[in-house]
Amino acid sequence: MLGCKDFYNKTAARWAQNGYADEAEPVCMDEFCALLPTGGRVLDLCCGAGYESFRLHRRGFEPVGLDFSGESLAIAREKNPGVSFYQGDMLESYPQVGAVDGIICIAGLVHVETADLPLAFRRMGEVLKPGGYLLASVRYGTGRMEERSVTEIDGEIYDRNFIAHNEEELSAAAGEAFVLVREMPSDMRIWAYYLFQKNEEVRV
Repeated sequence: MLGCKDFYNKTAARWAQNGYADEAEPVCMDEFCALLPTGGRVLDLCCGAGYESFRLHRRGFEPVGLDFSGESLAIAREKNPGVSFYQGDMLESYPQVGAVDGIICIAGLVHVETADLPLAFRRMGEVLKPGGYLLASVRYGTGRMEERSVTEIDGEIYDRNFIAHNEEELSAAAGEAFVLVREMPSDMRIWAYYLFQKNEEVRV
């Protein structure tokens, strides 16, 4: 059985086709971007084919992307020649992206086991400046969603290990380094968007 990275390499073009559509932009992006310094650096974590990086650049920010799918990054680089994209795992250190004023992680945490959420927040805290903001979206619920995890494409079986999370799990994982500011608006009831701020007094 093939894994999560294989799944996104296989489906990169499809995600790009859907993701670059104007209606695919999260409804809370205006509110999130208003919190960031003008022209600030923003990490598009689990950036996929780079559509949120494209939108951030169009808004006047300096995006930088990180994803583990090489096929997705190839599309991201082609569509965003002025943006830096790096290949890497969100659970491993990524100092190459440099310090950032904000982080968006749209659906990236759905492939992180609940037990690994604290590590994911720690890695984000390593690059996010004190006082910086994180916008993270999750599929609301708890535990692995079998019907979203396993799929067949062209005769191959893929398991992308799709994990639902809730506000309590995220808050516990954020620890002392982050403060949950509020839940943000969402136009999809099954997806929840949460705004966090990095504590200015805690060094990760």
